[in-house]
Amino acid sequence: MTVPNDVLIRLAGSFAVERDGVPYPRGVVGGKARTLLKLLAAERGRAVAADRVVAALWPGGGPRRPAENVATLVSRLRGALGPGVVTGGRHGYRLGGPPGVLVDLDVAAALAGEAEGCLGAGEPALAGAAAGRALELLHEGAVLEGEPHDAGWVVAAREEAAGLVRRARHAAATAGLRTADPASARRAAEGAVSADPFDEVAYRLLMRAHVAAGEPAKALLAYERLRRRLAAELGTDPAAETRAVHLAVLREEPVRAPQPAPAPEAAAADAVAVPYERGPAGRASEVARLAAAWAQAAAGRTGVLLICGEAGIGKSRLATEAERMAGATGGIVLRARCHEVERALFLQPFVDALRPRVAHLAGQLLRDMVGGWAPALESLSQGQPMERRYAYEAVTAFLRALAEREPVLLVLEDLHAAGAASVELVHYLARRTSGVRLLVVATVRTDDEAVTDALRGLAEVVRLGPLPPGAVAELAAGAGLGELADEVFRRTRGHPQLVVALLGEPGAIRHGVPASLRAIVLARLSGLGDQARRVLRAASVLGAAAFDPPLLGEMLGLPPQVVAEHCERALGRGLLVVSGSAYEFAGDLIREALHSSIPAPTLVVYQDRARRALLVPQGGPPSGRLNRPGCAVPRQGEG
Repeated sequence: MTVPNDVLIRLAGSFAVERDGVPYPRGVVGGKARTLLKLLAAERGRAVAADRVVAALWPGGGPRRPAENVATLVSRLRGALGPGVVTGGRHGYRLGGPPGVLVDLDVAAALAGEAEGCLGAGEPALAGAAAGRALELLHEGAVLEGEPHDAGWVVAAREEAAGLVRRARHAAATAGLRTADPASARRAAEGAVSADPFDEVAYRLLMRAHVAAGEPAKALLAYERLRRRLAAELGTDPAAETRAVHLAVLREEPVRAPQPAPAPEAAAADAVAVPYERGPAGRASEVARLAAAWAQAAAGRTGVLLICGEAGIGKSRLATEAERMAGATGGIVLRARCHEVERALFLQPFVDALRPRVAHLAGQLLRDMVGGWAPALESLSQGQPMERRYAYEAVTAFLRALAEREPVLLVLEDLHAAGAASVELVHYLARRTSGVRLLVVATVRTDDEAVTDALRGLAEVVRLGPLPPGAVAELAAGAGLGELADEVFRRTRGHPQLVVALLGEPGAIRHGVPASLRAIVLARLSGLGDQARRVLRAASVLGAAAFDPPLLGEMLGLPPQVVAEHCERALGRGLLVVSGSAYEFAGDLIREALHSSIPAPTLVVYQDRARRALLVPQGGPPSGRLNRPGCAVPRQGEG
């Protein structure tokens, strides 16, 4: 998990200092300055006294003026990495803190905590992604290689890393068992047992993994190996929990699923990532699909997921949840919003999403990443036109290179507003990047099926509908208005944007249309055209009853088929719903907002035409125009 313009210090594996995911050349931080930075990173969160710094840098005896030498090294680090990387003065120094300065052990601790939190919240797929990323960062616990084994600060850092590896492996094994992936569970548990032959939690996970894989004999062998080791070296027996698993295997009974261990308080206190939170109210199934898609991408299965729905239904909120998931589980997040006025600009959403990274990596760093595609990427980020296939290959090469370091989430908001080339590039990525740790999440408006048609068979589609009554009740209770939940649902039909807006205007919950809600409803009419707005306003005059296109056509002097087309488009925007062979408004609030927006003189005309259309023609048969009970025309001033 990297954040642009932040410094990340890697103590695990080969020591490195990175900014925005790109390592500084070794010479930038070398010699004693390098050792000083390692010491401060290992002792992060507290000041290191000057005499301890001197002892660590010159264990065999320091220079004549050690304090001045240390101050020079600190000045060198600040000049190379930024003034906030090292704080303090001659009495003691400390490493700068997050978010400006991160240490890989803290990031791994946050990921391990996220994995444990996801297990506790019933999100094993996300737990597996977070635990896997933590293990990547920790490099099997190999920390501060090349430093003295007996130095106290080195020993402490290695013990910390070993504990994190153990937690991450336990979480990864548990996640594998809960997602019916016994092979990954076994790998993680075997790694934990190999690192600590007395780790009974790992042995229990390993036994369960063997059973889940259909190999109970191996589970019994694992138990026997543990029993003998404990008896020979510690003179004790396995714990009761371990014996219970062994007995269940012997009896061929179901083995109870493991429960996640709570994260240690110290690790939770040091967490850098956002802790696990529930997703949007009423969207549990959609959030679960997002989690599964991201977990698959983090494991190396490229994916494209389209979040489809009408305006204000919660597409952006769900996309934000995807960003939270990716950030909390160690991914890179790239995002852009598409705008209709920029359709003619070549690949503008991709330019907006990639430009910050490309600009940071310009020159040799970019060439090291993508080779010969560097010039094309730099030209594209500057808005220069080029042949489509060449641009597609360059973007693909860049995303591949990023995904080799960390899983990548690319969020494209309002993809329906993008130009054809951007949609084609999503199609190209879906077909050409299999096996890359990449997930593309795009939001698409329901009434524009061009994008979903173009990506049919290549993208998973998540369609959002209104919130159920229970979710509305939850939101109302959170606002202290639980007793009004039924009224909120009746007036909004569960439309999230209207629910939230109405809860923000408690005085209008039972009646009335505040200006803010009227603006929301009228904004959803944009793009339908003036005639469609006339049709819907005329329909609002008919009250709460259902209506059909012929009736509205008679009121407005329009052919029924023309009115039907406008109603169908409004249906796609979520403004209307089908009621038998007629339409009705998708919530009283929409009808009331439209009714209140009609100028008084126009309202009088609509009311008069509605009465004429609803009356049975004198001396002739019934008109058949919804002359039904409850279809009264409100008088002026009525909602």
